[in-house]
Amino acid sequence: MGRSRSEAPISLSPEIGSQRPAARTLLRWSGPVLALAGAAAIGALALQAPSERTMTSWWIFNSGLSLERVIPLAGLGVAIALVRSRHVVVALATFLLGVMLGIVFQDHFLALMAAVPGATTHLFLTGPVSALASGLLLIMPARLRLWVPPLATTLIGAMLGVATTLTDPTLHDPAISLIATLIGSWILAAIGLSGHAFRQSWFPIAARILGSWLIAIGLLLGGAAVAARPPVLAPLPPPVAEGGANARRFETPFPRVDRQGDRSRSAARPVLP
Repeated sequence: MGRSRSEAPISLSPEIGSQRPAARTLLRWSGPVLALAGAAAIGALALQAPSERTMTSWWIFNSGLSLERVIPLAGLGVAIALVRSRHVVVALATFLLGVMLGIVFQDHFLALMAAVPGATTHLFLTGPVSALASGLLLIMPARLRLWVPPLATTLIGAMLGVATTLTDPTLHDPAISLIATLIGSWILAAIGLSGHAFRQSWFPIAARILGSWLIAIGLLLGGAAVAARPPVLAPLPPPVAEGGANARRFETPFPRVDRQGDRSRSAARPVLP
């Protein structure tokens, strides 16, 4: 028997069918659009007159967007681009968790790293640790990228939280921590979404090369900080002995003013007629 009219297959309406390509196009270009929007905001902030710049804008360019912060985050964004789409949300969530943990447990981390030579003069090695974690995440085998990324993103986020607190020029203004978190999330989302949308077959090879560079940068910066000798202060000159040749030179600040002993001796002399 023929199929009845009521059993005919239901086809999607043209409106629903047209919504899916539009959503895919929007998702595909969300990374580049986000990158351009952030770059435009940074450019507008850089074009401000010197009289209009605040302490927060100074911190953004000198610490928030420094190479020591941006390079490990860029490597982490490349690592996020190599995982599956459902793991992107987990990576961003663990990164935000790491930033919070770094801010809350900053004192414990500083006490742990205080014994490392050169750590106190290099932001307690937050930059080298982030570079090493990001580089190791890029060179590891693909089968380990399901379990290691949450730990690495948490560690990199914690280092960002510690560095943000140490370089905060406003003394614990919540806006600085919020801006640092937004900058880090912007870098991760822009690179990760762009890598997912325009992924090529040579991306894993380039990611391993980038990972080896990050490991080298982390080792060089960390090794230079640990091997650097602290500055040696010049010894103080020996004290001048009493009755020495230079003793009478510094007895009075004004040479023309007679000393108390000279005045007493001159007073004891008889006055000639």
